[in-house]
Amino acid sequence: MQRSILVPLAATAGIVLLAPMGNAQDSFAVVPTARSDQLHLFAPVSVNGSQTKWFLIDTGAPLSLISPSAQKALSLPQAKTRDNVNVTVTNVGKKLPIVYAESIKSGDMELGPGYLVAESVEFSHEKTRQARIPFDKEGLIGMNLLLKHGAVINCRTQQIFFSRQGSKLPLSSERYQKEWGYTYIPIRITPHGYVEVVGTIGSSPYSFVVDTGAFWTTLEPAIRNREHLSYYNTRIVTRLPYATGQTGAFTMTKVPGFKIGEQDVSNLIVGFSETHFGDLGLSHEYGGLIGADLLFKCRAIIDLGNRALYLLPDRKR
Repeated sequence: MQRSILVPLAATAGIVLLAPMGNAQDSFAVVPTARSDQLHLFAPVSVNGSQTKWFLIDTGAPLSLISPSAQKALSLPQAKTRDNVNVTVTNVGKKLPIVYAESIKSGDMELGPGYLVAESVEFSHEKTRQARIPFDKEGLIGMNLLLKHGAVINCRTQQIFFSRQGSKLPLSSERYQKEWGYTYIPIRITPHGYVEVVGTIGSSPYSFVVDTGAFWTTLEPAIRNREHLSYYNTRIVTRLPYATGQTGAFTMTKVPGFKIGEQDVSNLIVGFSETHFGDLGLSHEYGGLIGADLLFKCRAIIDLGNRALYLLPDRKR
């Protein structure tokens, strides 16, 4: 039963496993997600055997998160050092507790045991028609768990593939490119756990952070000013709740000569606002966030284990 379900799903998603098919059901798990009206992907998650809740899949978050109310209801203990000191992480000047869960299960895939930051979620207003159970949102799955299990996020089919046997899946990049027409873009995981891709605007290289938790692709205003781009103002106010907590104005325009790797995305309208928040460990000047809007338009496949981003050209010009 499991084999007859998983193998067609893999083929539909453009996932080509190099392992023998007889072992396919043991080598990976696939988790269908629900897409919200803000283009975020939410996965069903059960913590320590709890009732299933929905967690945002967020490549822009180095650590995973659970709401304080869920942490309290589940009596998740705070992590401690060998000296019995509570472990915390500082965010926007506020110390947040890190808690421990024996089990963090999505579908039939065990992602735990693992650590979660107890912090309030900022997307309670988001809705979806795709969730077949109550759409209660209680946390996010960040890079610590996604990397651990070699996650492959397919933005077109809204599925996540996890490796059961290591930190990456045996995938064929050649078929992505030759048979499906994807552009391969190398990914670098920074020392701080962010997903970096290198792109260019004009002749200048920039580092961009691939952030499935960001709705809009948002570049730095300094780039807009440097390129002397005309733009229009919006009523949108940007906020990075897990980074700076600050808000800022948001402008929009197309960017001639904008490429991510070798993929031309200059036909897409992107946003501009201040999103830089400290040292991210990038290899070039920070250019901004690659958000869910661009990832869905370009039918992105994000292969974290094999450090690869695949994009298709947006046909709407």
